[in-house]
Amino acid sequence: MLIGLTGSYCSGKDTFAEYLVKKKNFQHFSLSDELRKVLRSRNIDTSRENLIRIGTELRSKEGNGVLAKLVLAHVNENKNCVVTSIRHPAEVEALKSRKDFVFINVDAPSVVRFERMEKRKRPGDPQNFNEFLDMEKRESQDHGPGQQLKKTMALADIHFINDTNNLEQFHSKIDALLEKIREKPLR
Repeated sequence: MLIGLTGSYCSGKDTFAEYLVKKKNFQHFSLSDELRKVLRSRNIDTSRENLIRIGTELRSKEGNGVLAKLVLAHVNENKNCVVTSIRHPAEVEALKSRKDFVFINVDAPSVVRFERMEKRKRPGDPQNFNEFLDMEKRESQDHGPGQQLKKTMALADIHFINDTNNLEQFHSKIDALLEKIREKPLR
């Protein structure tokens, strides 16, 4: 099974993926990690702004699905894998080349996501709720090689709401979702 995760900032995508790796023996691949490799090779800081800039540059030069194609080259077809940082519809299309691909949009109310962001205190995070909302708008263009998060989220096979901060509840919801997927594959 190949699970792809997308979703809004601080919705729980990475926590979802970490659970799959630690408890379900999935391998994790991140499209952002491909960008980090490029930035490190150029001795450029791996800030959020630089990740966005280099992602747009790579999509412009090599096609909008380039990051997904780079990850697919590393994915073992005989293992369960999870791919995160999917932010462009063409990346989804590239990943759909796998018949066992399931695309999940993880989301939560914006107020909950903002509170999570404030708790984790990452450098470069927005300083207030309005900046948070503005950042999200910038990351959701509607055409071209930039991030198209809203269009990407709309392509999801499953919309998973993560409105709890209780990890046990979150993990139970993931377990139930995996069971449902195994019982009735989407493709």
